[in-house]
Amino acid sequence: MAEKESIFRRALNVIPPNVRQFSYDLFGGNKDFTEDKLSPAYEKELKGIAENVLSQGKNTISYEDYDQGTIDKSLFTNLLSKNYNLKTLIGQGKVTLNENNEIIITDKFDYNDAKDINSLADVKEMMSGIISAFKGEGENFHGSGGLYSALREGIRYFGSAPGEGSDVKINLGKYKV
Repeated sequence: MAEKESIFRRALNVIPPNVRQFSYDLFGGNKDFTEDKLSPAYEKELKGIAENVLSQGKNTISYEDYDQGTIDKSLFTNLLSKNYNLKTLIGQGKVTLNENNEIIITDKFDYNDAKDINSLADVKEMMSGIISAFKGEGENFHGSGGLYSALREGIRYFGSAPGEGSDVKINLGKYKV
């Protein structure tokens, strides 16, 4: 069994957690996303972000708490950034301390702008939106155009609606003040 765990942990370092969770969500997965699904390097990165948030007296991670400057970078470049991958996995997660003084991150992996496809007109709107997002046009695209913006626009139609996705429950261990 130890060999399988080793292979799994190595795979965590190859496939970013946001990509794994995105794929899982598209296929209807709804089990909790926990620290077991993060590599040690991702845990360390997220713990640093959470400790910074707590040191500021806040209890929610905002998008500004992640390293900025990703909007004009390629999707490939961003996917090499642990910080970016956590930003697109958790977004605005809640940060609390439990009774053991452990940092707990909670969130819901869903899409706050989800839309259903109920007609051919909806398909046409989706395709138009994806093309516009790729070009960096329109009001609903995310980023500055390109592949990420197009993918994110398409996800609106296939990802979990608000409140429907997996719960994110990550225990990052003891808070070191």
